[in-house]
Amino acid sequence: MSQNELAAAAAVAAQTAATASRKRTASPLSCLSMRSDPKSIIEIHISNENKTKKLCLETQSGNGTPEAKPKQDQELKPSSSSQAETLLTDEEELRHKQYRESCSIFLQDLPCFKLQQQQPTGDTAVAVAEVPKCRECRKRHDAPSPSESDATNNDVYCRFYEFRRLQYSGKGELSVAGFPNPYIEPTKEDCSIWQPDGTTAPTSGFMDIQVCRYILLHAGDQFCYLWRQEAEALKLHENSEGTIAWKKAVKGIREICDVCDTTLFNYHWTCCKCGFGVCLDCFKDRKEGQRLRRVETSLQKGCDEYHWGLCTDPSGPQQHAITELMLTQIIAGDALNVLGRLLHEVRTLWQVPQVCGCLLSKQEVKDPQLNDFIQDMIKESQLKQHTSFSSLATEQKLHQQQRLEQLHSKKLEFARERGIDYVPGRVWTKETLGKDPITSAFDNFKHINFLRKGLAGLRRFLPPRAMTLAHSTQLAPGVPHEWLCDGKLLRLTDAMHPDNRVLYQEVWKCGQPVMISEVARSLNLDLWRPEAFCRDFGDKPNDLINCLNGNLVPNQPMRHFWEGFQCMSKRLLDSNGKPMLLKLKDWPPGDDFAEILPTRFADLMQGLPMPEYTLRTGNLNIASCLPKMFVPPDLGPKMYNAYGSALHPDKGTTNLHLDISDAVNIMVYVGIPQDEDSKPQLAATQRAIAMGGCDYITRARCQSSEVLPGALWHIFPARDADKIRDLLNRVTLENGFRLEPDHDPIHDQNWYLDDKLRARLFKEYGVEGHPIVQCLGDAVFIPAGAPHQVQNLHNCIKVAEDFVSPENITHCYHLTHEFRRLSHSHTNHEDKLQIKNIIYHAIKDCCHILTRALDERIEVEMSKLQGD
Repeated sequence: MSQNELAAAAAVAAQTAATASRKRTASPLSCLSMRSDPKSIIEIHISNENKTKKLCLETQSGNGTPEAKPKQDQELKPSSSSQAETLLTDEEELRHKQYRESCSIFLQDLPCFKLQQQQPTGDTAVAVAEVPKCRECRKRHDAPSPSESDATNNDVYCRFYEFRRLQYSGKGELSVAGFPNPYIEPTKEDCSIWQPDGTTAPTSGFMDIQVCRYILLHAGDQFCYLWRQEAEALKLHENSEGTIAWKKAVKGIREICDVCDTTLFNYHWTCCKCGFGVCLDCFKDRKEGQRLRRVETSLQKGCDEYHWGLCTDPSGPQQHAITELMLTQIIAGDALNVLGRLLHEVRTLWQVPQVCGCLLSKQEVKDPQLNDFIQDMIKESQLKQHTSFSSLATEQKLHQQQRLEQLHSKKLEFARERGIDYVPGRVWTKETLGKDPITSAFDNFKHINFLRKGLAGLRRFLPPRAMTLAHSTQLAPGVPHEWLCDGKLLRLTDAMHPDNRVLYQEVWKCGQPVMISEVARSLNLDLWRPEAFCRDFGDKPNDLINCLNGNLVPNQPMRHFWEGFQCMSKRLLDSNGKPMLLKLKDWPPGDDFAEILPTRFADLMQGLPMPEYTLRTGNLNIASCLPKMFVPPDLGPKMYNAYGSALHPDKGTTNLHLDISDAVNIMVYVGIPQDEDSKPQLAATQRAIAMGGCDYITRARCQSSEVLPGALWHIFPARDADKIRDLLNRVTLENGFRLEPDHDPIHDQNWYLDDKLRARLFKEYGVEGHPIVQCLGDAVFIPAGAPHQVQNLHNCIKVAEDFVSPENITHCYHLTHEFRRLSHSHTNHEDKLQIKNIIYHAIKDCCHILTRALDERIEVEMSKLQGD
C-alpha cells in the first residue's frame, strides 16, 4: 500500500470520526471495539425498517448533505456558537448597500437568516422588514471541492437562494418582488445547459454516429413519454394567477420533492411563503385524492393526511392548498419543447425506429437525395466502428483493422457507383444483406408485443434470446465465448477482446445477464487479498453482519473480520460459542472508495470489462452525459466482502433484491480457511451448485482442479419481478404474517429463494432464473430491475461498479416511480440516480452530435461543388 493511500485513508477516517461525533451520541456498545481478541460477542438485531429509520433521524439532526433535503417542518436557526457566521461579510454588505441605493430588483443572494438582521449603513442601522423565511435555511456542513471555483460555490442551502426576487424600497425596507420568468430571465449561459447548439460541446465527450443512433433507439421513446408527462403539468395547474416561475439550477444542489424524495426534473409546484416543493406525480396524486403511502407515526407531526408538510409561514402552520401553489420550472426557456421536436426529427432523418406512438413519430423524410445522403453517412460510420475504433485493440489488431478498412472502403465505393445497398462489417447472408442493425433492430419482434404498461409509461421487454455457437459465431467471428443456461447466458472468455460488444449487445438488450471471464488478468490481485486489507485497515472499526440470522455486530476492528478469512479459529463467536458467518457492512462507506482506496480504485478502472459501458466516461454509460454542475449519482465502486456459506444452503450472503441501475460485479479473491479440513466445504460447494440448478457445462467447469468457485448467483428477468413479489406475499400470508403497507418483499431484502421456493416459483408462475457460478476473475453483469440473490460458496471479495446503459433505461425510469411509494425510512426510498436528468442530457448530446455531423458534411459537400 502506497504512502499516499495510507495518508488518504487516515484523513478520511479522521473526517468520518469527526462527522460521527457531530451526528451521533456515544453508543453503549462502542466499548466492544476496545477488546483486542474477543472470543464471543453480543449481536444486535436490527431490521431494515428500524435501521433506516435511525439513519433518517440522524440525517435530520445532523442536517445531512446538500443534495438530500432533510424533511423538517420547523425552521432551523443558527446556534449561538455560529452567530458569528451569520454576520454579513464586507463584500455582502457592499453589494446590498448598492442594492439599497439603486432600489433595483435582484435575485436573493443570501440565506433567509442573513436577511433577518440589522444591516449597518454608515453610522446608522436600517431595520430590514421581514420577508417570508424558507423552511430549510441552514449552513452546509460539507466543504467545497478544491476543483470548484469560488464563484460557483456557496456555503448555504436555502430554498429561495437565486430563486426569489427581492427589492429595497426608498426607505431601505426589503420586500419580495416576485420570481424569475423562465423565458426572460435566463442568460445565454443558463440556456446552454439545457439546449443543444452549435457552440456548446456535448458533456459526454466522444460519441460517434452509430453510438448516438443506438442511444436514441433505446432511450428516445422514454424521453418522448417524459416530454408528454411534463406537458400534463400545465393542465393540472390550478392557481388562478397562471404564473410560471423559473428556479435556476444551482451547482452542487439536487432539488428533491418534499413528499416522495424524487429528484425534481422540471415542472413542480412551490409554496412562495416557505419554499415547500412537490413533484408532478405527488401533485397529481393529491388532486385525485390518492395517498402516496400511509402516514407513518414518526412523521405525522407537521404533516397533513397526504403526508404533505405544513407551511411554516409566520402566521402559523397551515396546510398547503393546491390552488395556492406556484407552478415552477427548472429548465430554462422553451428548451424542453425544442429538444422534444428535435428528437423526432433527428430519429426520422437518421432512420432510427420509433415506437412512442406520438404524431411526430409518423413524419417521413420527403427528400430522397437527403435520405441517400444520410444512408451514406451511416454506412461510413459503420465502417469506422467495425474496423479502427477500439480502445482495447492491440497494435497487431489495429494493423489488421487498417487493412480491413481499406478493403471495405473500396467495396463501399464500388457499391455506391452501382447502386448496391452494402453495409460494411456485417456477414453477408440473405437475412442481413443491406440491413442496418439499428434500422432493423425491431424487425424480428414485429409480431410480438414487447411493450408493457408500467407506473411510468411503457416498459420495453424484448423476448429472451437463446442462441447457439453456430449462430453467434457468424455474428462475431473470432470472439471466444460459450453459452450457458440453455443458450440464454453469454459467457465471454476473453475480457479484452475488442469485438465483445457485438455479442454483448445482442443479449443485453433483451434484459439478460452476461458473464465475462479472465478479468483478473488485467488486475493486480495482490492488492485485493485479505491479508493486504488486514495490513492496511485492520485497526479501523466497522460494522459486521452475521449472515446466519441477519444480526448486526457493531463497531468491530476490521482485523477480526479479515483474519477470519483464512483462519476459522480466529473468527468471532456468537452467544452459543459458534463461529459467525460474517460479511463486512457498507465498506468503504458511500462514495469514498476513490479517497480511501486510491491505488485499488486506479487498478479497478484499468481492468473493467466492457469499458464503453462500465467506465464513468464510457460513451454507452449515459450517466456520463450529466453536466458537471449536477450532483453526480453514486455509482460506486462498492465492495462486497463475506465468508462462504456453502454449508448453509438456505442462507444467502445477499438476499433477493434489485437495483435501479445496471451493475458489473467482479470476483477479485476466492479462498478457503487453511486451519481446517477443506473436504466438507468442497463437497458442500458441489452440492450447492447442483441444487442451484446449474447446467452441465457450469458443473463441469466447477469440478476442474484449476477453478475455485466463489459465489452462486440467481438472476431473474426484470419482467418477472411482479410474479416473484406475488409468490413471496403469498408465502408471507401462509406463514401467518400480515403484509406491511409501504413495504415490498423484494426491496426489503428479507428473502433468499432456496431450492424449494425456486421450484415453486417455476411450477406456479413459470419463472426460471439464471443460475451463475462466479469464479475468480469472473465479472457478472446484472441488468437494472432484475431481481437477484447471491450465496458465497467460499470466502469472497467482490467489487462492483454501477452504470446506466441505454438498453435498460425504461426499467430505471419505472423503478424510480416504484421506489417513491416505499416507506420514508426505506433504504431505497430516495431517488439518487436522477434518471430524468440523465435521459434529458443524453438525448440532448446525441441530437447535438448528429445535427452537427450532418451540418459539417453538408458544408464539405457544398465546398466541393463550389470548387468544381
